[in-house]
Amino acid sequence: MKVSGVDLLIVGAGPAGLAAAIAAKQSGLSRVRVIEREREAGGVPRHSFHTGYGMRDLHRVMNGPRYAARYISHTLDSGAEISTSTTAIDWVGERTIALTSPRGLEEVTADRIILATGARERGRNARVVAGTRPAGIYTTGSLQQSVYLRHQEIGSRAVIIGAEHVSFSAVMTLAHANVETVAMLTSEAHHQSYFPLHWGTALRYRYSLRTKTELLEILGRDRVSGVRVLTPRGEEVIECDTVVFSADWIPDHELARRGGLQMSDVTKSPIVNHLHETSRAGVYAIGNLLLPIKSADQCALEGSSLLSKNW
Repeated sequence: MKVSGVDLLIVGAGPAGLAAAIAAKQSGLSRVRVIEREREAGGVPRHSFHTGYGMRDLHRVMNGPRYAARYISHTLDSGAEISTSTTAIDWVGERTIALTSPRGLEEVTADRIILATGARERGRNARVVAGTRPAGIYTTGSLQQSVYLRHQEIGSRAVIIGAEHVSFSAVMTLAHANVETVAMLTSEAHHQSYFPLHWGTALRYRYSLRTKTELLEILGRDRVSGVRVLTPRGEEVIECDTVVFSADWIPDHELARRGGLQMSDVTKSPIVNHLHETSRAGVYAIGNLLLPIKSADQCALEGSSLLSKNW
């Protein structure tokens, strides 16, 4: 087993982790390594082809893949190392993490560790939705990977569960796949995004936003045939062949929990102080590992500012 050491180990190569790596190199740290369990770095933006990325951090507007590629390029140009297909499996010391990759097992000891593992949407099982288990059920993330990375056929009529920022991204992804969004459902009284985003997407894609509407059951045997919902007027069935679960986030906190870090009972995120340091000295948490969810550029700004606060 290989044993190595670095000045800074960053777990997660999304916008927050990559921005932190660039800032670390610029601050003078010589050995900076970012690990990423996916085959490619860049995080969610790499399979989110709609525009709107980079406004606050890069002061330009670009789509997700271009945004991710820019951060990957800048990270490598800075001299930081990116190790993809590399998973942190456990802690073997206060600041030593065991890794596994196609190259074998490794233990890395770092002067400081940044956890930037992000968050994921709860799928159908985690939301305990009644009904059968037919094909045609996605989260926004799995939908984007199926459409943009695997170029798979999705369906023809979709219902989106949730009305947050990412829900409108799902509308655009479905349109790219020639799928009509027939309805967006939320149990809240209003959508939880910016009015211009809802107004613009609703005007262009002509979907119905159903507020105060609860998903009761998914219908269909081999393929989704519809959803049964509860509205203020009573129960109703909406015909569709695709269901996308959006929002309802949970942090990717497995490594933090394995490390025995203090966790919030409310968000399930690591508890951090004003410097983003966790309950373990020298271990920090940033980005969407810390709920509530932030946009990619907000995560990148948080990553790049971390070192100016601490080191």
